Amino acid sequence: MDRRPQQDRIAQGLKDLSGREREILELLANGLNNREIAAALYISPHTVKNHVSSIYRKLGADDRTRIAVTALRLGAAHLRDDLVPCGPGTTAL
Repeated sequence: MDRRPQQDRIAQGLKDLSGREREILELLANGLNNREIAAALYISPHTVKNHVSSIYRKLGADDRTRIAVTALRLGAAHLRDDLVPCGPGTTAL
């Protein structure tokens, strides 16, 4: 299956993201869930959900993993050592 058209669509849509959406995309690409993103940015989880929905719409995709991987591949997001998603045995960002 050729995924290039979807990657191209995501690359084009990245240009339309607001600054806050870019921040959220960076955190999303680092594996944080909506609750963790909200805590990191001092906003409500509902606001994060709205921003993520807007990101999906602008990028023409609704697969969180595909968006994250494509953003990393295209350099629109970078892996950060200062972020640790909460999971079994972790409690802090």
